[in-house]
Amino acid sequence: MTDLLTPELLDALESKFSAEKESRQLSWLERSRYKLEVMKFRDALRRSEQQTKAEHLKFRKQHEQKFINARKIMMHQRNQTWEEIVQDFRRQYAAILPDDEEAKTEFKLMLYNKYYFSPTLIGNIVNKPSKTIWLWLEEWAFENKQLKG
Repeated sequence: MTDLLTPELLDALESKFSAEKESRQLSWLERSRYKLEVMKFRDALRRSEQQTKAEHLKFRKQHEQKFINARKIMMHQRNQTWEEIVQDFRRQYAAILPDDEEAKTEFKLMLYNKYYFSPTLIGNIVNKPSKTIWLWLEEWAFENKQLKG
């Protein structure tokens, strides 16, 4: 977002705030310049948000396609129905000790990263709401970006 703060916008903001501090009115030129720069900033922010949404949607579609392919491969390799495979994953998760958070985390990440399961399906397997899994994945990704960065 800091890249959206242009020097022109900062100058316009500075002149507006200094005018307020000095208790004076902005000139017509200063006011017009301020409005223009704010409008440019809002447009750039909106475009940035739209681009982020588009990238997120593209990523989700790619993830979904990978899941469909992985599901077909698993069913073929294991010679099982999808319901039997899901039951097998439920048994594996149930076998993890209740207080072993690290193993639970690794299991959920394996389902998401290796098998491309959706948060809804992961929630179904681990018996948690999909929203909880979405939030957990986002939090985990954020924490790991912080650790890497």
